[in-house]
Amino acid sequence: MKRSLMLLVATLFAISIAHGQVEISTFDINLNNLPDTPEIFAPGYISTGMYERDVAITPDGNEIYYSLFQGDWNTIMVAKKANGIWQEPVVAPFARDTLFFYAEPALSVDGNKIYFLSTKPRENETAKPGWSNQNIWVANRNADGTWGEAEPLPENINEFEEFFPSLTNDGTLYFTRTDAESGISQIFRSKLVGGIYQDPEKLPEPINGKGTIFNACIAPDESYLIGCTVGRDTANPKQATYMLFFRNADDTWADGVDLTKALDLPCPRAISISVSADGKILFFASTAKTLEFKDLLPEWRLTSIAKRRLSPGNGNSDIYWMKIEDNFSRLRR
Repeated sequence: MKRSLMLLVATLFAISIAHGQVEISTFDINLNNLPDTPEIFAPGYISTGMYERDVAITPDGNEIYYSLFQGDWNTIMVAKKANGIWQEPVVAPFARDTLFFYAEPALSVDGNKIYFLSTKPRENETAKPGWSNQNIWVANRNADGTWGEAEPLPENINEFEEFFPSLTNDGTLYFTRTDAESGISQIFRSKLVGGIYQDPEKLPEPINGKGTIFNACIAPDESYLIGCTVGRDTANPKQATYMLFFRNADDTWADGVDLTKALDLPCPRAISISVSADGKILFFASTAKTLEFKDLLPEWRLTSIAKRRLSPGNGNSDIYWMKIEDNFSRLRR
């Protein structure tokens, strides 16, 4: 009797593994067919119901980098198109050390450099758990298309806690820095001169003004910046909201526009936002819950619950996308 029970348990376990595997089918992503209003990006392929955010796409549109958060290990994934077919996403080669966290990929305009957040300790740092040792790292693409060994940016950039890199066409680096003493996050900018990043400057008001701002992306032509802000006079003052700041000709910045409100973005709170290298696509993360239990649990089975767990719209962070041009032109008037 005991032996039969053990065999039954083993058989059931084998069946659950066979039917519980995540199936990744081929997926068509048409980056030229942009939605006018926010839609979940690549549902079931990039946005899976796990916790995804932070998008960077190569200029040729054949590689998509994004963050996958799992709590005990957060990393960067890459999806590649080969022979016209999108392949199953894999962990990016520079983000495979499971002892540390990786997130927030950002590509240079030519796609030959990738910047990202890593908690891997530098030579002068001691390994710590969780989100300690947040620094910005960079890897260069080799001639064969692979990535070389990643290295941290210099000390003048990685001075305290730095994260969320974003790049302009000329290589100027925008990033978030959290002050070690106050714990306040602000946006900084460092110009690239002769291949060397200059000492960063803190952006003025209204960007670094009332409340706090973090995870900001810069337009490729540096014409605007979008950040996650808290404590501003917005429709959602107690939660982070996406706020848009247009840059003036004299390098000052216009007052912010609550982008979540202006474009009716489905965002309970702002998390992460980015713009494609051609300036046409807006990507943002949202924890909007669009799934109803009644839609996925008609039979009240474990497999139905598991399906909801791996479906976008379940309340974890999904990646959304939409067209920029007409929407932003209207807001600048």
